[in-house]
Amino acid sequence: MRRPLVRRVVACLGATAAAAATVLVASPATAGTHYHDQPRVSWSYTDSAAPDTNHVDPTDDVPLGAWQDDAGTIHRSRVYASFDISGLAGRHVIVAHLYARESAATDCAERQIEVWRTADGPPSPTWSKAPQAIEQLGVIGATQTCPADLGLDLTDAVRAALAAGRTELSVELREPTAVEDQPAHGRRLNAQYGMDLDVGSNAIPSTPTTLTNDEQPCTTSTPYAYVAVPPSSAPLGSQPTLSALFGDPDGLESSFSAEFVLWPVAHPDQTTTLPDDYAQQGTPTDVTVPAGTLADGVTYAWHTRARDGVDTSDWSATCYFVADTQRPDKPPAVTSTYTTDGWNAGGTPMQVTLSANGVSDVVAYQYSWKSPLGTIDVGNGDPFDGKGFVRADTLGGSATVSLVPPNSGPNTLTVASYDRAYQQSDSTTYTVEVRDTSPVVTVDGTPQYGSPVTVHLAPGPNVSDVDDYTYTVNGGAEQTVAAGSDGSATVTVEFDSPGLNQLDVRSHSSNGWVTPVKSWSVTFDTSPTVTSDTWPEYDTGGGVGVAGTFAVSSSLPGVVSFGYSFDWGDESVVAATDGGATIPYTPDSSGGHALEVYPILADGTHLSSYTYYFTVAEE
Repeated sequence: MRRPLVRRVVACLGATAAAAATVLVASPATAGTHYHDQPRVSWSYTDSAAPDTNHVDPTDDVPLGAWQDDAGTIHRSRVYASFDISGLAGRHVIVAHLYARESAATDCAERQIEVWRTADGPPSPTWSKAPQAIEQLGVIGATQTCPADLGLDLTDAVRAALAAGRTELSVELREPTAVEDQPAHGRRLNAQYGMDLDVGSNAIPSTPTTLTNDEQPCTTSTPYAYVAVPPSSAPLGSQPTLSALFGDPDGLESSFSAEFVLWPVAHPDQTTTLPDDYAQQGTPTDVTVPAGTLADGVTYAWHTRARDGVDTSDWSATCYFVADTQRPDKPPAVTSTYTTDGWNAGGTPMQVTLSANGVSDVVAYQYSWKSPLGTIDVGNGDPFDGKGFVRADTLGGSATVSLVPPNSGPNTLTVASYDRAYQQSDSTTYTVEVRDTSPVVTVDGTPQYGSPVTVHLAPGPNVSDVDDYTYTVNGGAEQTVAAGSDGSATVTVEFDSPGLNQLDVRSHSSNGWVTPVKSWSVTFDTSPTVTSDTWPEYDTGGGVGVAGTFAVSSSLPGVVSFGYSFDWGDESVVAATDGGATIPYTPDSSGGHALEVYPILADGTHLSSYTYYFTVAEE
């Protein structure tokens, strides 16, 4: 059972019998300290009058010292207990106390209960086969109250056991030899209260991990990372950050804190300490390097550690980086096999060479047919490995990429360069005009709604060696069809939209050329036919209260009913027979009215609606 130390007031005498009696009040809980009763492996007592008998896990009051039975026989008893301390391995033991409670005592002013550390085992000691006593740990002395709660500080004993690699701490309680046979000094312990070893300990915070320099992974050896350092006038929050992940096996403590220490490698005495008193367990903690701290071209080192209010972790690995305060001051230069002074035929990818324009520390280029260029994210790996980037062939060097302009007509390529600190230059643009190379699309016959359509695909102008075509119908899943030896292909598609239907096609050539999209579309009128003898369309007919009908019909197959509403009110449905139906109507007001009707297929598809306008005559 666990009893908070702050509520225990016990008596304790020093390690020698001559020490003065003192009142022991356990220290209050400290942030980072966790208190637990250690598992009790065994406890028992022995009896000199029954030297070969063990009394394990007693339920009646436990004798300690001398006592006399009803027959007048004098007994001597000692108490033994073993505790499993394996769960404390690797932890910082802050305080440890042994606790028991007297149920009866003849004399408390002269109490001298000796506590000894014994060898571990046997598990069921007897008077004749008792564990070897190794060292005396202390004496539980006098108290003003009698009987009393008993306690002894075993902090040093627990620490020593752990340091020696032991997983158990076994103790013996006995009266001093001089009085052990005197019933006047005997006493009894409360068996229900038992004997506890209560330890306050703390797990040392974990060594910080997941170290980053401004979102770049920690580098512990050359080549070191380069970190961008904006000017002091830059917006708040733009200065570089150092980050680490902190952990504490005991969980988040209220006083969990971190400290980052930064210094120039050439001057290790010039340290800058960046504290954070609100580090979060399991969440990366960032600290911002103050403006003006980092100088251009200087190599810096840093490490960090955490404290949970009691213990401090080991220092993390040491990270290194080079400060870079200068972004590329010139945009890159662009040259290409495609001219900017006229039309380019297309059909062949353009070869584009990107150069640093004299900037000595350019390491990569970003390019896109869209402007402006997107931002980069160094927190998910090296962005220069991603799409739209190419590395320079050497520091400050150039790179060549093969690109396909996405559109017919003008296409503008936007390019920027980057240095080692991921700082971007101003961008430059390169515009080329490309003739249309999209494929030729022809369709057999006149497409009908819901019926298969045969579509023929052929290479567009200036395009050769077509391997395949990709196409979509009404924006659906992309499909691919291989081209024949002459570069053509035939596909069968079904246009199933009641209104506009669109086929989008691109061709792909063996040289890497991908054409712009060629779109072919057709619109089907799937609305019904509506007539009325009583109320002609756009004309005046029968008056208020006159019963009449509207005839509706559809020539499309599969129509099973018609949905309709008058004057955009509640909708109704009428069944169709042979594609036709009759809708009854008796107007309750004169003037203009409207009937909206749409066919419905068996699967519930609603086809296009038709609105029929008419006028009900005045009364």
